Amino acid sequence: MKMKKNTYFTVKGEKKPVYRYKVIDVFNIKKSNLFWKVVDHLSYKLEKIAKIYEKSISKEYIKELKMFNISDSQNILHIGCGAYPVTAITLSHYNGGKIVGIDLNSRSVKKARKLIEDKKLDDRIIIESGDGASYPVEDFDTIIVSSCSIPKINILKNLFNKAKSNSKIIVRELYGASSLVADCINSHEDIELVKKISNKPFPGSRWESYFLVKK
Repeated sequence: MKMKKNTYFTVKGEKKPVYRYKVIDVFNIKKSNLFWKVVDHLSYKLEKIAKIYEKSISKEYIKELKMFNISDSQNILHIGCGAYPVTAITLSHYNGGKIVGIDLNSRSVKKARKLIEDKKLDDRIIIESGDGASYPVEDFDTIIVSSCSIPKINILKNLFNKAKSNSKIIVRELYGASSLVADCINSHEDIELVKKISNKPFPGSRWESYFLVKK
């Protein structure tokens, strides 16, 4: 993996190199983001696809919820909710707190709001336009970062610097392209990596979930 010249992070006085995405990683991330965007919009329009989508992907989110024990979180933020906010919908069945989903794409936000209203979940789920790299995160117990959220490192820096103590952070990243995420975690001494799991809802789709705690 190639390195940026003269770019380092420091942990306990020791300088370590910061890696950048390989060209193939950038290509795979863009391809993955396009795939999820298409699936989101098709699910919004077609009920049959939506049912398949929810059934397959929600299993992975339930696994995260149970393994990371976030059922008791009162305020949850999901960055990169998309037009079909499956994460928020799934969480609403297992968590009694408030869930906020944000996305940079105004069309996705509009569709997600309509979907949440149609499902009569608007008393539990709030959908907003927002940038994870600057969104206020101080009041949330749990923050989930979608694998499609970019620029990932800018988002993580915002969370790591501003999230409250003892908050839980779940970071999803495309499988095999998570070196930057790992470097960013290592560069923040008050961020503890508790666990990392692999998710594969169906062939051709795979990501890693990092479970972090802000000390």
